[in-house]
Amino acid sequence: MKNVHKGMLAVVIVAALVLIGWLTWDQGVRTEGVATKTYLGFVQSEDREIPEEVRAQWEIQRDADLAILQQDPDDLNALQGVAVLERSLGNYATARNYIERYLELNSINPAGWTILGDIAWSMEDYKTAESSYVKSMSLSLNESTVTKLERLWREQFPDRYEDIELLYEDAIRVDGQRASYASRLARWYAEQERWQEAADNMNIVVQLNPDDQNAREEYQEYLQNAREQ
Repeated sequence: MKNVHKGMLAVVIVAALVLIGWLTWDQGVRTEGVATKTYLGFVQSEDREIPEEVRAQWEIQRDADLAILQQDPDDLNALQGVAVLERSLGNYATARNYIERYLELNSINPAGWTILGDIAWSMEDYKTAESSYVKSMSLSLNESTVTKLERLWREQFPDRYEDIELLYEDAIRVDGQRASYASRLARWYAEQERWQEAADNMNIVVQLNPDDQNAREEYQEYLQNAREQ
């Protein structure tokens, strides 16, 4: 497990440096309330295909949160709510303005960092997305954030592919054995044709979820491949 700690610790350190940097810079340009910034080189917004009735509901909710912020600019729930809704509406730069302000006020909230990661990913700012997910995980490990980081690595950071094994081993160490962790790790081993390790991890899924027929079939497939290897 020493390699796990070293690998993930390095990512956490880099992430912390990056995030401290932008927080310090933002403190210098913002005078009060939420800064209005653009993020050159990244996607600022996009037209999203949203049913009109859904869009209307989201806009009503956003406007309600904005009304709260007019009375209390530091209301954390409203700041987070506007950030989430603006991202859903495709207004990524605006969403990021609000979640960055939220994190200035509450930098120890892991959900806030995950939201920043989601927004940055939508903006195609993949480095900030990665750093934000890692920061979130360093505060409190969350299954959803772990799987987001895996997907981000697969899609945008092929050089991090080998670290997926360490990611899930560390998640299991910290968060306990979960069927989702074991199944994703099993499939990663299967991609390497490391069949016995794939079978061992899928067997954990079967033990945790005895009624999961798909897991049983995968386990038998991996076990058969291991015997033939």
